Formats: sequence, C-alpha cells, structure tokens
Amino acid sequence: MLCFLRGMAFVPFLLVTWSSAAFIISYVVAVLSGHVNPFLPYISDTGTTPPESGIFGFMINFSAFLGAATMYTRYKIVQKQNQTCYFSTPVFNLVSLVLGLVGCFGMGIVANFQDYVYHVVSAICEWTVAFGFIFYFLTFIQDFQSVTLRISTEINGDI
Repeated sequence: MLCFLRGMAFVPFLLVTWSSAAFIISYVVAVLSGHVNPFLPYISDTGTTPPESGIFGFMINFSAFLGAATMYTRYKIVQKQNQTCYFSTPVFNLVSLVLGLVGCFGMGIVANFQDYVYHVVSAICEWTVAFGFIFYFLTFIQDFQSVTLRISTEINGDI
C-alpha cells in the first residue's frame, strides 16, 4: 500500500506532494487575502503578490531541487540498467538528464520572476507543466523502489 516507502521511491513521491502543496497553499493564501478570484485563477496570479509570492517562490525552488534530484537518480538507474540489457543508448539517457535539468532550471525562473505578460498562454502552459510533472514523476515510483541510499561516516584521527 505505501509503495513509496521502499528504496528511494520517496524522492518522486515527495516531489509530487511538495509541488502540489506549493500550488494549493499559494492559491489558498491568495484567495483568503482577496488577491485572486477563487474560480479559474492563473497559477501566476497566485504567486505575484505578497505573502503568497514568497510562499510560491520558496516552494517551487525546492520543487526544482527535488526534480533535479529525481532526474539524476533516474539517470543513474537507467545507466545501471544499460550495463546489463542495453535498453537505450547512454547518449539518450544523458540528453534526457540535461533536458530535465533545463526544465528544473526553468521552474526556478518561473518561481522567482512572475510576470503578467501573455497571461492566457502563460496560464495554459503553467497548468500543463504542473499536471504533466505530477503524472510524469509518479511513473518513477516503481523504479525508485529498488534503489537504496547508504551513507557511511568514518572518523580518522586521535580521539
């Protein structure tokens, strides 16, 4: 039932949960503050006026970091799989990683530079990215279940 608790599956799960919370929390704060219409608001409207702009910016920046961590882990998973079964070429894996990191960098830009230009096109793209990311990263959970993270420390010197 709690499939996201095995291995590193918590990383894409946390990314989806945190990103969804970023949109929902900033929307609720914007509505309660009277800054946006509660019906069909633009995502960018919920992140342009303080205090919701600060909340939105912080949470989306952290989402970009979690996205980069998820994409790098996925890159390493595919790299390891390619050692045994040649599912795809290493070039495609690297291109996928680079494109994903560019998307995460773009997410950081959206979080920090809200603008009112081209509102309708921007809103459609923002909602598409938001739901696209959510469903895309949910597909990673099964792959991440078999990955474990081990951290070890070693103390050298006189005690």
